[in-house]
Amino acid sequence: MKNSRLVMTLIVVLLLPVVGWGETHPSSVAFYYGKQHPVNELRAFDIVVIDPDSGLAPSEYGRGQSELFAYVSVGEADPARSYTKHMPDSWMIGVNPSWKSKIVDVSSDEWRQFFLEQVIEPLWQAGYRGFFLDTLDSYMLAAPTNVHPRMEAGLAEAVRAIRQRHPEARLILNRGFEIFDRVKDLVLAVAVESLFQNFNPANGKYGTVAPEARSWLTSRLTDIRRAGVPVIVIDYVDPGNRSLMRETADKIRALGFIPWVTDKDLAGLGIGSVEVMPRTILGLYDGGEGAGGDLYFTNLQRYVVMPLNYLGYTVEMHDLREPLPTGVLAGRYAGAVIWPYSTSSGEKQGLKQWVLNCVEQGLPLVFLERFGIALDSDLQSALGLAMEPFTHLAPPARVTAMDDMVGFEQKPLPRIDAYLPVRAKTGRVLLQLATANGVTSDAVAITPWGGYVSGPYVVTQLMESQAAWVIDPFRFFSEALKLPLMPVPDTTTENGVRLLLAHVDGDGFASQAEWPGGKLAAEELQSHILERYRIPTSISLITSLLAPDGLYPQKSARHEEIARNILALPWVEGASHSFSHPFRWKPDQEDTGFEAEIWHALNVPGYTFNLDAEIRGSTKYLNERLMPPGKKARLFFWTGNCLPTEDSLRLTYENGLLNINGGSTIITNSNRSLTAVAPLGISRGKWFQVFAPNQNENVYTNLWSRNFFGYRRIVETFSLTESPRRLKPVNIYYHFYSASKEASLAALRHAYDWAMSQRLHAIFTSEYIEKVLDFNRTVIARNGDEWLVRNGGSLRQLRIPASAGFPSMEDDSNIAGYSNLGNNRYLHMGPGGEARVRLTAAQPSGVSLESAAARLTDFSRSGNNVRLALTGHTPFTVHLAGTSGCTLNTGGPPLHSVENDIKVTLSEGSHVLAVTCK
Repeated sequence: MKNSRLVMTLIVVLLLPVVGWGETHPSSVAFYYGKQHPVNELRAFDIVVIDPDSGLAPSEYGRGQSELFAYVSVGEADPARSYTKHMPDSWMIGVNPSWKSKIVDVSSDEWRQFFLEQVIEPLWQAGYRGFFLDTLDSYMLAAPTNVHPRMEAGLAEAVRAIRQRHPEARLILNRGFEIFDRVKDLVLAVAVESLFQNFNPANGKYGTVAPEARSWLTSRLTDIRRAGVPVIVIDYVDPGNRSLMRETADKIRALGFIPWVTDKDLAGLGIGSVEVMPRTILGLYDGGEGAGGDLYFTNLQRYVVMPLNYLGYTVEMHDLREPLPTGVLAGRYAGAVIWPYSTSSGEKQGLKQWVLNCVEQGLPLVFLERFGIALDSDLQSALGLAMEPFTHLAPPARVTAMDDMVGFEQKPLPRIDAYLPVRAKTGRVLLQLATANGVTSDAVAITPWGGYVSGPYVVTQLMESQAAWVIDPFRFFSEALKLPLMPVPDTTTENGVRLLLAHVDGDGFASQAEWPGGKLAAEELQSHILERYRIPTSISLITSLLAPDGLYPQKSARHEEIARNILALPWVEGASHSFSHPFRWKPDQEDTGFEAEIWHALNVPGYTFNLDAEIRGSTKYLNERLMPPGKKARLFFWTGNCLPTEDSLRLTYENGLLNINGGSTIITNSNRSLTAVAPLGISRGKWFQVFAPNQNENVYTNLWSRNFFGYRRIVETFSLTESPRRLKPVNIYYHFYSASKEASLAALRHAYDWAMSQRLHAIFTSEYIEKVLDFNRTVIARNGDEWLVRNGGSLRQLRIPASAGFPSMEDDSNIAGYSNLGNNRYLHMGPGGEARVRLTAAQPSGVSLESAAARLTDFSRSGNNVRLALTGHTPFTVHLAGTSGCTLNTGGPPLHSVENDIKVTLSEGSHVLAVTCK
């Protein structure tokens, strides 16, 4: 298979043995030639072979369960490669007209030395440890038959030379039948194309391989497999025919080969033994919407992303004013949600043709409020819709039929000015309206291609800034986007216990406490809160409040001393809250009302706003002057309106800083709508801003203007984000200035006391941020009756409907246990960033970790015996189920279980538990 001048990326994927895990032979293969790397999805696979010039480097990709291999053209000189210009014409024996590349004399000793030093060695130095060797049989296009043996000997010697120079190098051959017997002990696998299904470029059609050709190829592949070398088979099927792709993959696997079934351009994530379950949904919005055109204020970001996050999906936002995503989208994306700002939002970039292509591919689509393009005859035919003829619309409009999926938080209120006279010819109508003169509207429907919600029946605006869902977003998006059953990564919980984090913004550090004898707010916070509630707490500082060149140079020494005392507390981690606390992170961000009057940046004498000083400089100051030995500040808490620019976010990542703040989770008993619950964060370019799980006391006190006891209401937020769905962890988030007033300090104690009375798992804010980033990275792939789950190891909690069954918890599953909450079942992953989930109808026997407010640092299961190592930041209780007849050893006297479960309370720190059963 010739690399098409590697504008594309070739990926060969092999699930290889992992120490202590699962199968001992390769089980899954994929080839991907897309222009953009779907990095998270590729991490489902152990080996990813890419074009080394494609912009994704091993250092960026990282090493773990998945590793990058480099594509290498052996028998042809690609004019696009930098090294080709150094290859003399005397090494060339012909031309491949299909690719306009020169065919190399692979028998030449000089070429072989050049190949090793100028092709392989730079790739090795760049971090590659594996290579996919292509164009091994190109010599046949130019060399006479009588010199073929010499060419084959040269190729075999080149393969041997790679392994001699780098014995740990792993090699995959593309075909190479003629040299296989000479190098079979040196290679990892052999790949071939078109065993059952193919694509004919001459007529542009997919087809079936002739039986005689299949028989010949099967014979050759069987010989290779008998030699102990895995065989990879790539077949081609129309990407819109996913059922044929699966059927073909099953046929290939039945022969003992590793399948990869994909489209003709290898531009999509196809189907093999492992099928990636896409967790990304495209979100198309009009960039002209919202305040200043900022993505944060779009309806799609404000309302849709949160329920999709809860369902287990990330959202890749795309401006309808920009060129739309191209290529094979089915398989890479789970679907697309389109919320146009106007009826013409999609006209500029050809949304009509894009929609038609998606329908052909089978990518589910959801339109919200409007279609953004004219529903012409082509679209009506493709979408199974029909426009009702009418001369006028006579009010009032009324509801004639309504599914229980509609009226979730607010009943629909039909409006003539937003009336869309469309009928759904197929599918399920959820809301039907009629005018006084009999014009019908199927206003909300789920269709074979997805679904739509017209007019004001998505979200309706209530008084002031409040809104409410008209449709049930969880059920509607699940059904309209045809979302499959699979384990959902969950950022709210670990080992069955809801998470608790506390973080403090640096505002008010130097405020004076407003009671007789009161000290600085920072000192009062330390004595009244931090010393009293010894839970993991992340403290951020505005460095201009402390530094000698800041606002208070004469008080700097005292302020620094107070800060050092706080940062030295063992349960405190440090963070920067910038140098000058900018309210706006870009010049064109504007605010309205009294918020604009109250919020401002600190006016530091002689200072001009500078991104580097705000982010890198402030963190450098903390680490050089304030942090105690053994601790580093590695967090950045956004300030002001918490709308960082892409450049601001980039700086945090480039300086190794985790970032948080922003969002708008302000749900309370007086605003109980889920529209008041924010998503996990927002992407700006390739960088992700993590939102605070809920808002701080500033929001609950009318921007710190009155009702200074208002933060007591945060408990309402905690409760409403726990039931009926656990949407958020508990986040006690506030400023230093809460310790400057008696009312606000009492409200803060109320929040802490409530948290201490609950069963919660206290973690640092940095740990929560890592979980959110891991949510974005998590990949889930289906392999027969199991799911393979992989991520960076920070996110450990999975969630399934309780009705889906129980985890089987075999020795190789890395599932330590499970617990139930409402209609959900939470599955607890062990460490290592990988688990295999198999569901059974029957409750499994054997030892299971039901809950622990601690982190698993080691886990193993062998038959009926289990070993767990756990670390907790606070004292914690471990609850083990299925322990009848078992002995628990925690380092002290063994506990003999006579019941079916054991509960043991342990001190903060690390503990090892060994459960031995008869």
